[in-house]
Amino acid sequence: MHDIITIGSATRDVFMRSKQIRIMKDATFSTGEAECVALGSKIDIEEILFETGGGATNTAVGFKRQGLRTAIVGRIGYDDGRGREVLRELAREGVDTSLVVKDKHHMTAYSVLLLTPRGERTVLIYRGASAKFTRKDLPWRSMSSKWMYVTALGGNLSLLKDIFSFAKRKGIKVAWNPGAAELAKGYAKLKSLIVASSLVLLNREEATSLMGVEYDQARKAFTQLSRTVPGVLVITEGSHGAFAHVNGRSYHSSTRDIHVVDTTGAGDAFGCGFVGAYIRTKGNIAQSLTFATLNSESVLEHIGAKAGLLHGSSGRRGIKVEALRAA
Repeated sequence: MHDIITIGSATRDVFMRSKQIRIMKDATFSTGEAECVALGSKIDIEEILFETGGGATNTAVGFKRQGLRTAIVGRIGYDDGRGREVLRELAREGVDTSLVVKDKHHMTAYSVLLLTPRGERTVLIYRGASAKFTRKDLPWRSMSSKWMYVTALGGNLSLLKDIFSFAKRKGIKVAWNPGAAELAKGYAKLKSLIVASSLVLLNREEATSLMGVEYDQARKAFTQLSRTVPGVLVITEGSHGAFAHVNGRSYHSSTRDIHVVDTTGAGDAFGCGFVGAYIRTKGNIAQSLTFATLNSESVLEHIGAKAGLLHGSSGRRGIKVEALRAA
């Protein structure tokens, strides 16, 4: 039996950093800023790196490096080079890839990440095989595990309900880190899945949007969600730390002042760091928040989503965790 199975996307990533990439303010873009290069010119790339990514592969490697028996359920192209590289990297890390599905009709997902000198990035993504998950793709009979870590599944609520029902029948605990397509369905449609989760992870923007409150009302969203989640709720706030709530008690963790090289995978690193430590420490929230923060910060200090993932229970000190009043 596995300690944990991750379910979600698997991609081949190429990171490109250039001093010629500029950030420009522009209200016509959803973020209010644009990442720009000169039209019609050749852009010099100072640094290029080929990696693998996707929520399922990133977290699978993170869990395995913590010493957990880990498998992944993902979809790749049937016989393309990108898919083979995804499998090779996971195998090198010791992740069980026997549950990976090979798609004969779509290629492995591919992302081009354009990095600015200060570590921000824009992602160009072909979702390919990863976006085609169906119920028949999951190797139900082979999914024997204590935990499942479910990441983005393209908003397929029917499939999510099947996974949660299967987990309940088998006594498997579910840690859920929903993607944008799932969250876009709204709180009413997601409530039954939230209630069925043993652990829910969101960032501040996701939590406030889901609960229909302003971004600066994060504590209100945290309080509302803590009344819905029966197990552990975790909400991250980037450099402002993270909140966790369980059994009527709330906690907040700090962060350290670090040099950010690349933001890719920081959320996945926090998620697998928290859940992995929670499993390893048998539910110690303070230790889970500490390790998750250190794991995420280590990833922020490297290019790519996996290079900085910590091994074992290693990590530097310097994270403060304090208990708060009950939410």
